[in-house]
Amino acid sequence: MPVGRVIRMVGGFCYIKNEQGDTIIAIPRGKLRLSEDITVGDLVDYTLINSEQGVIEGVHPRSSILKRPFVSNVTRVAIVFAHKNPDFNYFLLDRFLVMVEAYNLKPLILFNKSDLIDKETAEKNVEPYRRIGYQVICTSTKSGEGKDELLEEISSDATVLAGPSGVGKSALVNMLAPGYNLETGAVSKKTRRGRQTTREVRLLSLTGRNGFIFDTPGFTQLDLDFISRRELADCFIEFSKHEEECRFMGCLHQQEPGCQVKTAVETGEIEQWRYENFILFLEELKALENRKYLRNRRCREKRR
Repeated sequence: MPVGRVIRMVGGFCYIKNEQGDTIIAIPRGKLRLSEDITVGDLVDYTLINSEQGVIEGVHPRSSILKRPFVSNVTRVAIVFAHKNPDFNYFLLDRFLVMVEAYNLKPLILFNKSDLIDKETAEKNVEPYRRIGYQVICTSTKSGEGKDELLEEISSDATVLAGPSGVGKSALVNMLAPGYNLETGAVSKKTRRGRQTTREVRLLSLTGRNGFIFDTPGFTQLDLDFISRRELADCFIEFSKHEEECRFMGCLHQQEPGCQVKTAVETGEIEQWRYENFILFLEELKALENRKYLRNRRCREKRR
């Protein structure tokens, strides 16, 4: 049975690219449902109705799954933010990094629109994350800055471009794979936020390379309901070499005595703003867990 990869889903139909590079439009068989059992990135078995249409018979096991955006078989997440227009946001970037770390995917941070600021300001944005240990590439779709480095980095990966609207994800795709000519949009002068031009997830192949890019809609909110309070610290990679020396196992690094993570913040080994973001996320997760507990308790009381 032939195998293909789902590259797009529109109106109940899957667009599948097969091993020969042909695109087949297919519908799922039986109980298979789009967006639940099948998503963009899936490898599927299919049968042909004619040369251009088919039926999906089954879905292969996934090597990874990302919930927001909902895609499968991802190896890397390129988190795209702009230096300017819209303004850079440390808090939102850290939320994206938590998501990537929680799913055990390879992170890559892209600071786009380098042409809009001076080198000193760009370095101020970039350097803290490089010190933490993240790989960062500065890009500009106007000047072509970072194009070769980025292509080399993602040439054999299945890479999701994730980030807020207006940071230039579609423009980056056009720079890396110009044949797709994706629509791009400007940032609103009134709200200073991007206008969403990508409305669906698409998997795009890199010409002459083995890699793929997931072009995804942008968003400005990212709930942390995919992780627990106990798991959060593991998503701040600079905490790892300190938390083993905490006095208590399972230390949340908030109010516990003998916490070496807090000591590292005081000595400057961990950035103060990163720790403050961690505490805000911790409180958010506590509120989420409390709401979930109350919902479950009400459900149990109704069943009595």
